[in-house]
Amino acid sequence: MTGNRICAVALTAASAIGCSTASAMAEPFDGNWTIYAQTTRGHCESLQFGLGISGGRIYATGGGYGGYQARFGGHVARSGSVQVNAVAGPRTAHGTGRLAGYQGSGTWAGRGPSGTCSGVWSASRF
Repeated sequence: MTGNRICAVALTAASAIGCSTASAMAEPFDGNWTIYAQTTRGHCESLQFGLGISGGRIYATGGGYGGYQARFGGHVARSGSVQVNAVAGPRTAHGTGRLAGYQGSGTWAGRGPSGTCSGVWSASRF
């Protein structure tokens, strides 16, 4: 009976260690990022903003645009593939790209009061 308890405790401990190590490695891009979105087509402004990634999920870290609070959503896969959506009042944008280490880049397209626009983005982690 005591042997079974020791085995159960050892398996539980090994499982907990394995799970915590796996989850720590599962989201290599978690942290705070600075994004620079440059407009290459249309009449939107180019701008810089911060966002966070936690558990592979993208979220806003504050700030706004055009008098509206900026909201971000989306995810980053373990491969670094990015899918992101942004909303600030009547302005919406969708971006795709890739992160690698402490930087990344991609493209975006959006719509706002001045019409449609698109461009490129670059990112760096701090």
